[in-house]
Amino acid sequence: MSKAVVFACLLMILGFALVAEACDCDYHSGGCTISRPAAAGNNCKCIYKGAWTCRGIEVGCSSGWPCEQSTSRSACLAGGGDCGGY
Repeated sequence: MSKAVVFACLLMILGFALVAEACDCDYHSGGCTISRPAAAGNNCKCIYKGAWTCRGIEVGCSSGWPCEQSTSRSACLAGGGDCGGY
């Protein structure tokens, strides 16, 4: 039984670590900005959730926009989301 508990705890820690590495966006006047860039091989898409709150999701790169791992406006545009805060 204790091995199952330890295993469950390890899975939770791994899950939190993976979520912590995902891109993130914050609200600024006018819309969203990237606060944490996407991992290599992805772009960050900012989504306005309402009530002055944004979140980021990682999306694959497209031929129209190369992968860009930064917090710049061009990285936000590459993700295809709300970039009105820049």
